[in-house]
Amino acid sequence: MVRPSRSGLVHVALIAFAATLVGRAAFVELWQGRVWAARAARQHMAPAPVAASRGPILDAAGTPLIVSRDVVELSVAPREVRDRPALARALLRAGVPAGWVQRATDPTRAWVPIPTRLMPGPAASASAIRGVYSDQTPERVGLGASGLSAVLGHVGANGRGLDGLEAALDTLLRGDGRAGSVMHDALGRVIESPAAPEASGHAGDVVVLTINRSLQEICARALDEAVDRMGATGGDIVVLDPHDGSILALASRRAGVGDAAATTLTEPFEPGSTLKPFIAAALLSRHRVQPTDVVDTRAGRIEINGRILTDTHRAPEMTLRDVVRWSSNVGIAQFVQRLSTPEEFQALRDAGFGSPTGLPFPGEASGTLRDPARWSKQSPVSLAIGYELAVTPIQLALAYGAIANGGELLEPALVREIRTADGAVVYRGARRVVRRIMSPEIAAQLRDILIETVARGTASEASMPSFAVAGKTGTARRVQYGAGYGRNEYTASFVGLFPGRDPQYVILVKMDNPKGSYFGGKTAAPVSRSILEAAVAARDAALDRGALASDRLVALVDTAVDRPAVTGPIDSDAAGTGGAGGAGGDATVTLAALASGPGRQVAAAGHGHGGREVVTVPDVRGLPLRAAVRALHRAGLRVEVVTGSGSSMAPAPGTPVTTGTLVRLGDGT
Repeated sequence: MVRPSRSGLVHVALIAFAATLVGRAAFVELWQGRVWAARAARQHMAPAPVAASRGPILDAAGTPLIVSRDVVELSVAPREVRDRPALARALLRAGVPAGWVQRATDPTRAWVPIPTRLMPGPAASASAIRGVYSDQTPERVGLGASGLSAVLGHVGANGRGLDGLEAALDTLLRGDGRAGSVMHDALGRVIESPAAPEASGHAGDVVVLTINRSLQEICARALDEAVDRMGATGGDIVVLDPHDGSILALASRRAGVGDAAATTLTEPFEPGSTLKPFIAAALLSRHRVQPTDVVDTRAGRIEINGRILTDTHRAPEMTLRDVVRWSSNVGIAQFVQRLSTPEEFQALRDAGFGSPTGLPFPGEASGTLRDPARWSKQSPVSLAIGYELAVTPIQLALAYGAIANGGELLEPALVREIRTADGAVVYRGARRVVRRIMSPEIAAQLRDILIETVARGTASEASMPSFAVAGKTGTARRVQYGAGYGRNEYTASFVGLFPGRDPQYVILVKMDNPKGSYFGGKTAAPVSRSILEAAVAARDAALDRGALASDRLVALVDTAVDRPAVTGPIDSDAAGTGGAGGAGGDATVTLAALASGPGRQVAAAGHGHGGREVVTVPDVRGLPLRAAVRALHRAGLRVEVVTGSGSSMAPAPGTPVTTGTLVRLGDGT
């Protein structure tokens, strides 16, 4: 038997070892290759999700309201830092607070994340120092859109919208991010590698709003000034285009919290007398009344179903026009009895009260309008004077928009356009009619009545010398939750149409608990006038200048019917509920005396022409144009400013005329 040699055994062993090694390598490479490659990738590469750039929000002119920018977050490992004085200087130059600089250079600490977000430029020198680790993250920045922060909303740390439009349009704004990867060495330090996969994604869409920034700034400043001056607990302003429903400005203010809540959309209130035009519209639409029909207003006091209603402006009788113009609770309470309960409910429901408007805004309130089955005997009258229901400012402004545009209730528009990052339009807003709530003829009649209300009614402090303004004031007692109506707590409001004949704006001003005078005519109406004056003077406030120039002829009161003798204070509309009709002074003023001014001669009752008063044209030559127009208005005359005619007046000063006569005034007066 041949015994294997020792060298042969060694060779066999080496061959077996080599075969085993090759077999194992083949097994690992061919059968386990994917498993080990995945383990290597996990060890050398870390996931680094890259969010897409969040799309900007722009105003109607394309000016940014909110944009995204990249900021740097620094973390420091103090024990790895070799030049601590250099790090301290770099951090201080970048704007890091001294306390955090001290922590970042303390070698007893292992890791210090610095909470201050820094701009990439100032942070660059600190990021280059050994032991400093940087991470870029997107940040949402508002660009000074006054009064709009709650409407625009906020973005959380995860890059998702938390509230407002940021939340409502989050899927569009945040875009489509991709998960990328970074390479790092054995110590965990990030290294550049061409083998690292690149992250790719689509930037968020661009959202263009209907907001006009100039008008927004005007409204926000006016509201801040009014709240501070009146000592009010808050206020709201809405301006919209009545022809397409575009919201041009939204401003909110609450004492102590600023504009932290979008209360124009989320906070309902009892509208008070601003609701009376819609009761009048329902009566006119059903042919239950004519504007000249007279009702016995019983000197401003009546009891209906055990409830006493009073008027601030007292008269023995009033027409429907005067009931709206002087905001008579007694008059509207009697007129509304010509409507059945279902008819009154339908009129208010059709005006949009009790239903959300359809804005893409989370948390929009629907307001309150109870079903007739839940009404009491007093509810029809309470609703007619603006109680027992609650509306949001945007709902009330849209309802007045129907009066302005000829009777159509529109869906509001806050988003004008949505575009992709490369400019392709994916959405464009369009005019959307909810329903027709009155005929064009009735809408025109209401505009005339509301022009009278501003010219010679409760809203006279909203009047402008060169343009007709239509509008209605409201004063309502405020509810204290769980305790009924609060004592000396009121909501004062005014809703206006500008210009009155062919409106381009609906403007709503609401003041909460103003100190001193709480009537809408003395608080909200002057704020509206100041906004309109600033908008006319502004270069770009969403006004059609050509149409505005043709509306400089200011139409005043309809003088075809006799005016009642109205007594009481002349500064506001009534605010009565229960047995209180609002605080009134002892002053007694007749309508004839209301318009008295330079050169006025008041005709005795029953005299004049067709119930109109005889006045003499005041001499306003030499006065500034605005002062001249105001003096002629006070005399009860209509004014047309004629350009290029020097200081002419026709009829001439001193001419006896009746109120309502047109005076043509040269622009060189």
